[in-house]
Amino acid sequence: MFASHMLSAQERHRLLVEYNDTAAEYPADACVHELFEEQVRRVPDAVAVASDEGSLTYAELNARANRLAHHLIGLGVRPGQVLAVHVERSPDLIVGLMAVLKAGCAYTLLDPDFPHERLTAVLEDTGAPVVITHEATAGRLSTPYLTEVRLDAAGPSAASANDMGIDVRPDAIACVMFTSGSTGRPKGVASPHRALVSTYTGQAYLAFDADQVFLQCSPVSWDAFALEVFGPLIHGGTTVIQPGQRPEPADFARLVRTYGVTALQLSAGLFNLVLDEYPEAFENVREVMTAGEAASVAHVERARKMFPQMKLLNGYGPVENLGFSTTYDIRPGLPIGSSVPIGVPLANTRVYVLDEGLGLVPAGVVGELYIAGSGLARGYVGRAGLTAERFVADPFGGAGERMYRTGDLVRWNSGGEL
Repeated sequence: MFASHMLSAQERHRLLVEYNDTAAEYPADACVHELFEEQVRRVPDAVAVASDEGSLTYAELNARANRLAHHLIGLGVRPGQVLAVHVERSPDLIVGLMAVLKAGCAYTLLDPDFPHERLTAVLEDTGAPVVITHEATAGRLSTPYLTEVRLDAAGPSAASANDMGIDVRPDAIACVMFTSGSTGRPKGVASPHRALVSTYTGQAYLAFDADQVFLQCSPVSWDAFALEVFGPLIHGGTTVIQPGQRPEPADFARLVRTYGVTALQLSAGLFNLVLDEYPEAFENVREVMTAGEAASVAHVERARKMFPQMKLLNGYGPVENLGFSTTYDIRPGLPIGSSVPIGVPLANTRVYVLDEGLGLVPAGVVGELYIAGSGLARGYVGRAGLTAERFVADPFGGAGERMYRTGDLVRWNSGGEL
């Protein structure tokens, strides 16, 4: 039970305004694929996707995605539908995602390592009429209504390579990501284009630019996947595709060295493992972000001493706010207490620490974390009741604005960090 608190006007202003002074410009009228197409026009010959299987320039990736998108439309796919992508991690996977977005649809990713029952449940919940596959995954899934499209077949390769030009609004759904299912049947979280664009543009937590090379090592079922792909591709950078479906720490150093990886995103546990067993993976990396669970103070301290040139971030966020809501910049020399803070809200994100009556609690007092802003998902696919329960009216925002109830307990520290 949370106690009720009386706040002074000054303290209320600090909690609501000063701690949430995050407004920043970003291309709010643009969709993810449109920002990618801008980079195609700007740097057509730059490497968009690199892997041991080969690389694709921005122009090549765009042409292949356009051909598949035209093929999908020719099959009767219509904007607004959710399409499944069942492709092993490879350049083909990125082609499939971009094609779905260019067709005006939303993608949901099917992890080839997941059991058939779980994949079938995803198809049922999203109502996906089409599943995109390639040679390695073709024929694994079948339902009465499902059409399988192989992106490496003759049909897509013969279609037009021109951009689609379909009118897609920023509030249209771009992707449906499913929760882990650790607390019951996985929930499909529907996120609009605006959520992705605002999380990866207009931000300062990572260096999103044409020089950035991200390693795409997160499983496709994790919300972290989107950052590793769209973070670079809407800025003219490169995403490096790690072989296999799961992170392979033993291969990180080779990939970093071979492809000039500058940014890594790892769960806290994986970060600890890599630092303990394969520290050479961090030697040439400029930025590392940990998230997903509590960061280890001992590992963070050791990493700062071993790699003082590396920017180290601790991130936090639920999939309902596209995976990242707050970040903490673990700067060299900055004292860390018994736990690593989760930091401050991202640009265009607001956070509130509230009691059971949705009242603000003072700094230092534990309360429940609520998140508002442009990164919020639309809600849960086919679960209107649960959506209404977790995405509630924001009493501190404008008319019609919502906030997400995380269920996580936090407090503000004296430095204005969570």
